[in-house]
Amino acid sequence: MSTDAAAVETITITKDNVVLAEATPQQRTLTWELNGASWAGPMSLDEYIGREQALSETTLSANGGTRYFILHHKSDPNLIVSACEVLTKQALVARPSSGRGTATAVDTVPSYGLASIFTPPRFRGQGLASHMLRLVQEEALDTSLGASFGTLYSDIGRSFYARLGWPSFPIPQLTQVKLLTDDDVPELCARDCAHLQAKLERLLGAAAAAPAGNGEKRHVAFLPDFKQMSWHFARASTVGGDSWVYWDHDLRENKLKILRAVKGQKDGALAMQGLLRAALKEAQEWGLPKVLVGGGKLALAFDEREDGSIPSLRWKGGESLGDVVWEENEYYAWC
Repeated sequence: MSTDAAAVETITITKDNVVLAEATPQQRTLTWELNGASWAGPMSLDEYIGREQALSETTLSANGGTRYFILHHKSDPNLIVSACEVLTKQALVARPSSGRGTATAVDTVPSYGLASIFTPPRFRGQGLASHMLRLVQEEALDTSLGASFGTLYSDIGRSFYARLGWPSFPIPQLTQVKLLTDDDVPELCARDCAHLQAKLERLLGAAAAAPAGNGEKRHVAFLPDFKQMSWHFARASTVGGDSWVYWDHDLRENKLKILRAVKGQKDGALAMQGLLRAALKEAQEWGLPKVLVGGGKLALAFDEREDGSIPSLRWKGGESLGDVVWEENEYYAWC
């Protein structure tokens, strides 16, 4: 059964007459048509849908890597009142044991990114997105997905998702060199993942040497692997010595978004300055007025990010995040 547009306007939607489901290919396209009306620009709707289809076929998303959830009227599966996507990712967790000298290994664990949360304008203000997210948490995030934790990036401030168990994490932003080739990126990502693994192992070692009960923290980080980066590249890179930067062009938000910025141990400040100048030049050539850098690891002037893509994290079962430190909180984990 399918309801025509005129009839939709007369239907009363409540939490009792909607159901959560994983979207069929046809329903996925309907969802992209709905959110594309708000998100497609400057692309045409057809171009936007084509991009989303291409993203669904990347290594990160294919074969169930991305799951598409919809909330629809129980008598009409094509009357979609809210939707979201869940991208399966790999992450690292370093959780020290309670006793001194008994730190555990750094573990690679399944995690996820919750993205593309959308409610058509005529169904907003009824708590439907909140209802959908609670159902997704109960039926997937905390159960069948098998993930320890996950993230989302809020474009509607900090309080809405915090009420649903997604407290925000601070991410500073900076507003205001040889280019990578496609062949360079896999090796670079592998090196980056190895360095991140080593960093968390060092943190565990430091925790093991500290007195018991001295503020043990769980350190988590999404793996900046090639699957993750190829997804970003499909949406829309630089090397110099051991320092490098890669970015994508966010044409909808009119920004150049630096996904990952790494300063090599042997490189001086001039190396990173040169890479950032390359990013600024790229932004200028594309007519993008802002360059965003996440993480705050560069010795530059940063402001706390408040205008969108605010990173928020939730542990399985809504576990407290009081001891969690999000390492490498940069835009490569965004989705």
